[in-house]
Amino acid sequence: MKKYLLTLAVFTMGMTTFTACDDDEDMNYATLTFEGEKWNALIDNPQYNGTLLYGENAANYKWSDELTGLNGGLTLAWGGQYGYSEGGVAISNYIDADLANHASYDYQLAVPASNGSKNFAVVYCDAKISFAGDVKRVIRSMEIGPTTYELGVVTNGDGYAASLKESGNLTITITADNGNTLDVDLARNGKIMTTWTKVDLSSLGAVNSLTFTMDGSDRSDYGVKHPKYFAFDNVVVEL
Repeated sequence: MKKYLLTLAVFTMGMTTFTACDDDEDMNYATLTFEGEKWNALIDNPQYNGTLLYGENAANYKWSDELTGLNGGLTLAWGGQYGYSEGGVAISNYIDADLANHASYDYQLAVPASNGSKNFAVVYCDAKISFAGDVKRVIRSMEIGPTTYELGVVTNGDGYAASLKESGNLTITITADNGNTLDVDLARNGKIMTTWTKVDLSSLGAVNSLTFTMDGSDRSDYGVKHPKYFAFDNVVVEL
């Protein structure tokens, strides 16, 4: 059993950095929480077709954490004409539990439940996060949760995608640039992720980037039918 000798907490730029030393190893890591004025300025309003994530400003939508070097933004897979609709990672603070009425793209940045944070990231797949330069770091974990749009459709269906309350799956695949992968189920065989869940990512090893994709059992010729959104927060990174 490890005996901790020292724990130090440092608060800076909306992040909390914890450094701990014990008998067996030295540990130095940071938790990215997306809190603070810098991050608040990246939250679009309205959630769909706002001036930050759509239109001529979309190409400039980027975020970067100074301490860990983690970066994200819009994928711009089709050149940027459709902004966030082309994929990406946006910062949000919208909480909306109205799954029956708000399970649409108009509420694409909302999550149904708070995890205690003000801000978090919302992914529309396909999307990518990476460390600046050629740096490789171990991402120990992150909290992953559903969005209001995704969860509403997974639960109730929407006339296009089927409800997954009884069967089927909707799965996030996290792919590291070193080739390692990890699957995280938003729904499988009637078990649906309805709130924030801490996911261990350490098995991916040291990475420069992670790519997020989504697939599931209800598909068309264009891919999975369910909304390809999820949220993440409290990213723990080894420094």
